[in-house]
Amino acid sequence: MTISIMQPYFFPYLGYFQLMNAVDLWVNMDHATFIKKGFMHKNTVVGDQTIRLPLLGASQNLNTREIKVDYESKQLNKLLLTLEHRYAKAPYFEVAKNMLEESIAARPDSLAAFNWSIIQKIHAYLGMDTQLVDTSIGRTDLKKADGMLDIAGQFGAERIINPSGGAQIYDKSYFNERGIPIDFINMVVKSEEDGLSIFHHLCHYPAAELKVRLTEFELL
Repeated sequence: MTISIMQPYFFPYLGYFQLMNAVDLWVNMDHATFIKKGFMHKNTVVGDQTIRLPLLGASQNLNTREIKVDYESKQLNKLLLTLEHRYAKAPYFEVAKNMLEESIAARPDSLAAFNWSIIQKIHAYLGMDTQLVDTSIGRTDLKKADGMLDIAGQFGAERIINPSGGAQIYDKSYFNERGIPIDFINMVVKSEEDGLSIFHHLCHYPAAELKVRLTEFELL
């Protein structure tokens, strides 16, 4: 069994879902520390436009379960208007817009829960078979490589798959020596739009076409 243990980002890019599709089991790592410069609350859409969730109590001393989305902020309306301006003419705009609006209406109680609700919607829309584990809370007190190995071992995983950027952080031999090898997934990039939020792709391409894109990667 293959496993990935990943933070829940805000409308992450296509490669995130290629990774999800490549493994048997996906653990939602919502005990991760919030990073202001990361993609937990923001992303990029067409025109190099940054989209951002307004937050309450955002601090790098907290994990993503401890930070709230500010549902009363005018910035949330601004976010919706920005996406409307950028994508209203795209053929599948309503699909992506509905995912976001449904999550806002449900008012998940944390940033992690908000992101996870959208990720689950995309998982279902694209018909992925990957089994999802809703939370990593209470799974491990270990950090980085040891934390991943600990969680993987709990589920009896035989291999971990991580984004390609992980190759700069994690030593393959460290994982091999502990009996759970790690591979890194690398997206086959077809255009500049592949670096944008999945929101962009959801607006422009049907689910069947996106499912094909989920298979266009290599393991390193």
